[in-house]
Amino acid sequence: MRALPPTGLRAAAVALAAAACVLGTSAPSPAVTAHSAPAPAPRAADEPPADAAQIAMLKRSVAEWNHWRGAHRGVRPALAGAYLHHADLRRADLSGARLRGADLRRADLSGADLTGADLSGSVLAEADLTHADLTRADLGGAYLDGAKLGCKGHQACKG
Repeated sequence: MRALPPTGLRAAAVALAAAACVLGTSAPSPAVTAHSAPAPAPRAADEPPADAAQIAMLKRSVAEWNHWRGAHRGVRPALAGAYLHHADLRRADLSGARLRGADLRRADLSGADLTGADLSGSVLAEADLTHADLTRADLGGAYLDGAKLGCKGHQACKG
């Protein structure tokens, strides 16, 4: 099955991330701050509720989280609507995670694996996404004001 190119808001987010990657810059930042960011999108009716144990483990230790992910490859993390404001998630394996409507304001996601993650409707204002892998991530409706998306000089940016 051949993947279709992204369209609409997702295409704009992908293009913005690609441009930031090349330029090593942050997403555009008008006068809005992380404190005045909109509320995250509500969880969809068909979305499973966030798993409190998974959220607690992720907040406690990325090393513990990554070890758990390695042992549970078939589990798609249920983190929709999670409050992860200012969380240290550097190099976290969040591939395929359901993060719809999550509050990730000022979170450090540098080097995180967000491959195929659902970040739709999440708030990523002033989050650090440098060197993060956003391949096939759904950023539809995500709020990216002031987010750092650059990866200038990083191996992943070399083509």
